[in-house]
Amino acid sequence: MAEQRENRRVRMTKRLMKDALMELLEQKELANISVTAICNTADIHRSTFYKYYKDPADLLGDLEQDYLDWIPTPSRDPQTWDEEQLLTETTAFFDYVRQNERGFRVLLGDSASSDFAVRLKDLICSKYAEPGCEDGSTSYYANLYVANGTVGMLREWVNSDFPISSREIAEMMYLFSVRVTG
Repeated sequence: MAEQRENRRVRMTKRLMKDALMELLEQKELANISVTAICNTADIHRSTFYKYYKDPADLLGDLEQDYLDWIPTPSRDPQTWDEEQLLTETTAFFDYVRQNERGFRVLLGDSASSDFAVRLKDLICSKYAEPGCEDGSTSYYANLYVANGTVGMLREWVNSDFPISSREIAEMMYLFSVRVTG
């Protein structure tokens, strides 16, 4: 789909479809969600759906990208890589997850049948790993381990209704990463 500036009506229509999909994913798996169900829930016509998406999986990919695009990530300037700054920025990441609980609960759950967890892990690797980690290096695998562990912790944290604060889970992630990569 060609990148173009979307007007307010297009953004609203897409938001209706995404909200409808989210609602349906809370009830059943993506494989059991039809375009008709999305359209009925969003109160739009099928032709409107097909104007923007080819199928429910395509809509899901766009929905996932919305969540990934808004995740706060640390600055890549190596001068800012001190412990407190990283903890503050990582806490902001977990605060964002907490503020968007419904979306993360659905997207990290089994009903979405998507690669959101993989895409989230990739984002964590690219934005939170130390600069200079190259594929195949020991540091690369250590960071991959930390990122996968973070997604697992995140999934459990969300599904357990946030038993600890964003700062506490950020500190745990930081300590684990220092042990593994340091």
